[in-house]
Amino acid sequence: MPLKTQVHALLMLSLSFAIAGSAAAMPATLTLSAAPATPLPPTVIGGFNYGNWMPVVEAEKDLRSVAPTLLRFPGGNVGDENDLNAASLVPLKSNLEILTTGKEPPALMVQTRVFGGKPGAKNAPEDAAQAAKDTQAASLKVAYWEIGNEPDLYSVNRGDATWTAQRYCDTFRAQRQAILNVDPAARFAGPAVSNTGDGAVRFLSEFVKGCGDIVDLLTWHEYPTDGQSSDADALASVSVIDRDVKRFRALMDSPESNPKGYTRRTPLGVTEYSLSYFSNRPRHLSDQVGALWAAEATVRLAENGASVAAYFALQATGGHGLVDLAGIPRPTLYAFQQLHAFTGSWLPMTSDDPALWTHAAQDGALLSVLVTNTATEPHPLTTALPGYQLVGGKTFTQKTVDDEDPMIRLPLAATLELPARSLTRLVYKKQ
Repeated sequence: MPLKTQVHALLMLSLSFAIAGSAAAMPATLTLSAAPATPLPPTVIGGFNYGNWMPVVEAEKDLRSVAPTLLRFPGGNVGDENDLNAASLVPLKSNLEILTTGKEPPALMVQTRVFGGKPGAKNAPEDAAQAAKDTQAASLKVAYWEIGNEPDLYSVNRGDATWTAQRYCDTFRAQRQAILNVDPAARFAGPAVSNTGDGAVRFLSEFVKGCGDIVDLLTWHEYPTDGQSSDADALASVSVIDRDVKRFRALMDSPESNPKGYTRRTPLGVTEYSLSYFSNRPRHLSDQVGALWAAEATVRLAENGASVAAYFALQATGGHGLVDLAGIPRPTLYAFQQLHAFTGSWLPMTSDDPALWTHAAQDGALLSVLVTNTATEPHPLTTALPGYQLVGGKTFTQKTVDDEDPMIRLPLAATLELPARSLTRLVYKKQ
C-alpha cells in the first residue's frame, strides 16, 4: 500500500475511533411518561423475611433505616422444621417494636407449620387454630397466614412422596377453616412454592385449580441463580420478575386454569426473593451485584402489580441479610435505604442508555428517580427533566459499603457521572 494511502487509512481509523468514543461518552437522557401514576404498595417496597435467630437489637439503627413495612415470620425453612407456639411469639413481638418506625408496626405474615418431619410435630389444623389464639393473646395483628413453606419440595428434598399439590390443597383448606373458626376475618396466602422452574410452576398451577377459590394471596419464591452465573447474566436474570408476575396474573384470571376462583382478582405476592438461593455462597448475595438485583427486583414487583413482597432476608442468614451477625453492613442495606424513600406513585421512566435501569415515583411535589448503572464503567447522565428541578442526589458503590461510608452526595449538576455498578437516587421538585 502506498505511503499516502496508509496515512489516509490511519487518519480515517483514528477519526472513526474518535467518533465512537464521543458517542459512547454522550450523556444519557431521562424520559418521564405522561401515563397516569400508579400507587406503589408499601408492603412490596419494604418487606422482609424475619426469624428469631436474627440479633435485631445488635443492628437496630441500620435495620430501622430501611423502615420495614412487612415481616414474614418465622421465615424460610424454619417454619417447616419448628412448631409455631406462644414462646416463639415473644421475641417476634419485641423485635416488631424495635423495627417500628411509624405509628403502625410492620404488617405481619405468619407461616403455619405444614410439614411434619418428626413425631409429635404440631402441623394439624388444631395447631394452626392454636397459633391464631396465641397471636391474639399476644396482641399481634396478622395480615396474612401463609400455609406452609415451599411444599413443592416436601417430596423432593424431604423424601415424602405423599406430598402432592392435592394433599397440600386439602391441608390448606383444613388449616384455613381452623383459623377462620378463631378469626373470621383472617386472610390466607400460599402455596409459597420454592421457585418458578417447571416443577414448582406445575405444583402452583395444580394448587390454583383445586384451591383458587379460597387463597387470598397467591405466593411463590424467586431465586434465579445459585451464585455462580456471570455478573452480567445474574443482573439480566431480573427479567424473571416481569415474566412471572404477568403469567401468574393470567393464571389466576383464567377460567380454564382457575375454574373455582377466576372472578376474585386474587392479589399476588413473592414471599422470598434474592438473586441466589445458595445461602452458604456469599457471591451475588453479599456483594454489589446482589444488591443491584434486589433493588431492581423489588421495584419491578411493585410496578408489575404484586401486592406483597418479602426479601430474603432481613439479617444474618448465611450470605443473605442486610447486615451480618457482627452487624457489618452489606450492599443490600444501602440498596434498601435507597428504596425506603421510593414512595407514592410510580410513573414509567426510560433512558436512552440500555446499561441504565430507571424508575420514578411521585410523592406530592417530590419526584424520586432511581438509576442503576449496571455497567463496569462510569456512565454520564443528563439530569434535566422538563417541569422539575433537581434538588438532591445520592449514590453508592461496593467501595462505599466496604469502607462503611455514608452515601456519596452528588452535585446539582446538569450532567452527572454515575459510578460503575452503582445505585443512584435523584430527587426533583415539581415546578
